[in-house]
Amino acid sequence: MDFSKREIITSSWNKLKPNFGLLVLAIVFIFALNLFLGIIQDRLLEDLTAQSILFTIAAYLFQMGLNLGMLRIYLNLMHNQGGEFPQLFSSFHLLIPYLMASLLVITILLVAAIPGIVLLLSSISVDLDTLPTIESFEGLSMVIPILIIIIPFVYISLRFQFYDYFLVDEECGIVEAVKKSAAITKGYVMELFLLGAVMSIIVLISIIPLGVGLFISVPLSIMVNTYVFEKLKKKP
Repeated sequence: MDFSKREIITSSWNKLKPNFGLLVLAIVFIFALNLFLGIIQDRLLEDLTAQSILFTIAAYLFQMGLNLGMLRIYLNLMHNQGGEFPQLFSSFHLLIPYLMASLLVITILLVAAIPGIVLLLSSISVDLDTLPTIESFEGLSMVIPILIIIIPFVYISLRFQFYDYFLVDEECGIVEAVKKSAAITKGYVMELFLLGAVMSIIVLISIIPLGVGLFISVPLSIMVNTYVFEKLKKKP
């Protein structure tokens, strides 16, 4: 399957342009709401009570539900079904499956990181007066454990990155969504990594003009992910 980064970004931009206003409105709404909820949480958590903890949990769940609704909008636009602002609130019934699938992925990431963590802990000197440096043998010995942690983390994250798309698009089971994400990304890890790097650079550059460019780069980044999801899902 052709995986041209230029074609993916260009096609995603062409898909984005007719719906630019809706997507920016949805992103600004989510950002403003998160900011508002964050301010309330900071004040409530000054005095740790059962009510403040419940509010914080409810706020996080609400934000997750909106993020799932955002995916629904992007998927509908990709399917030429039209997107509407109320669709932001259409996927709250997927919260529990999403939480369980996220927990499953996090567990897999932690298990994969265990060998690196064990090696890293064994590389750290007990004597705090002789902390390892990059110039020393001890410092260099820490590079390998860190790589053993980072490389599997990145690899697994890339393989499982579309499980939430499957949950929203097909409303399939938790394990099935994770398995399907791993299936469609098989053989495309390096392409996905390079595309992610390109989009990260675009987002970082867009911050320079007072952050105004984020109104373009963030919707484009999500559209690129959605476009790639559809492209990989349809590959033979």
